[in-house]
Amino acid sequence: MVLSESMENKSIIFLATDHSSINNRIYSMLEKNKWLNPVIIKASELEAALAHDTPSLIILAEAFEVCGKIKSNESYKHIKTLMILFDADQEREARVAHADRCWEYSPAEQEGLYNLIIQLLPKGRKRILVADDEEIVQDVISRALDKDKYEIFPAFNGIEAVDMIRSLMPDLILLDINMPGKNGIQVCQEIKENPETARIPVMFVSARTDENVIEKGFDVGADDYLTKPFKLEELVTKVEQIFGGLTQDRKEKVLVVDDSSTVRSILHNGISQQGFRIITACDGEDGLREAIQEKPDIIISDIEMPNMNGFDFCRAVKSHEDLKHTPFIVLTSRDTRGARALGARAGVNAYLCKPFQVDRIVVLIERFLSEKRQKLELERDIMIASIAALAKALDERDPYTRFHSQNVSDYSVEMAKKIGLGNREIEQIRLSGIVHDIGKIGIRDAILLKEGPLTEDEFLLIQEHPGKGASILRPIPSLKPIIPFIQHHHERMDGKGYPNGLKGDNIPLGARIISVADTYDALTTDRPYRKGMPTADAVDIMVKSSGTHLCKDSLEAILQVLREQGKI
Repeated sequence: MVLSESMENKSIIFLATDHSSINNRIYSMLEKNKWLNPVIIKASELEAALAHDTPSLIILAEAFEVCGKIKSNESYKHIKTLMILFDADQEREARVAHADRCWEYSPAEQEGLYNLIIQLLPKGRKRILVADDEEIVQDVISRALDKDKYEIFPAFNGIEAVDMIRSLMPDLILLDINMPGKNGIQVCQEIKENPETARIPVMFVSARTDENVIEKGFDVGADDYLTKPFKLEELVTKVEQIFGGLTQDRKEKVLVVDDSSTVRSILHNGISQQGFRIITACDGEDGLREAIQEKPDIIISDIEMPNMNGFDFCRAVKSHEDLKHTPFIVLTSRDTRGARALGARAGVNAYLCKPFQVDRIVVLIERFLSEKRQKLELERDIMIASIAALAKALDERDPYTRFHSQNVSDYSVEMAKKIGLGNREIEQIRLSGIVHDIGKIGIRDAILLKEGPLTEDEFLLIQEHPGKGASILRPIPSLKPIIPFIQHHHERMDGKGYPNGLKGDNIPLGARIISVADTYDALTTDRPYRKGMPTADAVDIMVKSSGTHLCKDSLEAILQVLREQGKI
């Protein structure tokens, strides 16, 4: 028989017990679960049915010979089988027939049978239930997670989430806190109090940043906490960490300062397991030296320490130009109003009371790092917008090169895609194209717009623009990856370019890509001293310079782009 209903996201279960009452009872139990598709079939017709459909599970009753045939067939032996027995003495026969599991039938034990069936179903992709009442959040999470790895199941309120969790038995639950019906805290508590669902990991994904709410989440059994708004990379990383699919080697540094070697050891071991680099110090003076030298991303400090207490240490950190924005977390056994007031004046960002739980400290670290990243990204976006405006102003100084930077950026992005670069690298290429000539901002119009040939001194000034561009961008930390692309986009493959005479693969790939895009746009657009070439002529010139002036791979990439655009 061929199943006509779409089986996407459903597990097909063949009920082949040859006992109508048992089949009907199991069928009624399973059809309530919208993720299951039970199909009643005769045991004698199984082989014919398997030729058309592959179930996730076959349920038989004392059909040892049929089970043996299925398990001896290379095409079907991977299919899970559940053998229902009416006598415990038959278990040996079931093992001989290679049944995956046995169940001694009892009408009163329906829930136990149901749970066994759910356990036997092969998972394949990991099942993730996303409980959030906002459709846009559901859509963002669904798009962010790899469909080849994960199946996403949405729930839009707490009551629906609890019902789906019981029937679906997902591998992970992503849970908002503010939801109608039941809030996330209530849902998590209910999940963790049920022995059948207690081991399912729960990660809160919420805009609530109140430490009391986060603490309450961990109190009811949450495994992790992600604060909205979040970066998609953060979500993917946390999900992969939960499933053990990622060993993260992070660059963020955490400075732990406490005069207790036991506390330092506990924090070092617990936090380092999340991939953070840990630096330790035994008092405030030692901590300040380490902070100035290492420039950590987060500082965790005790208050009562010899030589320099935690508040004095915090004040010293916040007065240092390079450290003043570093989040400072205090560990204390005396969480009084007076202590908090002193801490606020010193610049303390958060308090944690001893005894502490390491997982809560990790969540706090992640929260501060996320906020820090968002702030840096905002500053970066503002700075990039300013530089892009300068680049546009530079282009508009010369009507012949009005759209040059944008053209170079657009071609470079398409080339990067053809070469197979990742999204992060493509974004770096995009920015590089926009600002690649920013170093020309200080060159006089008399030279930049000159119609005749340049003198030797004028050409030397023009050759300074890649280095000047790199210098303009260097103070922006987030633009560090693209600086080599700006500095070296006039190098040549034969080593005869400028400013450093780099050769071949020593030239950064991003610079090689921009060089090809820059050359093509320069050849095909009008300039004061000549008309732009037809595409075919420009391509001929570029092909002849392949391997000497231009990178072969980058040249092939732009040729593919031009073919797709119908230009050649």
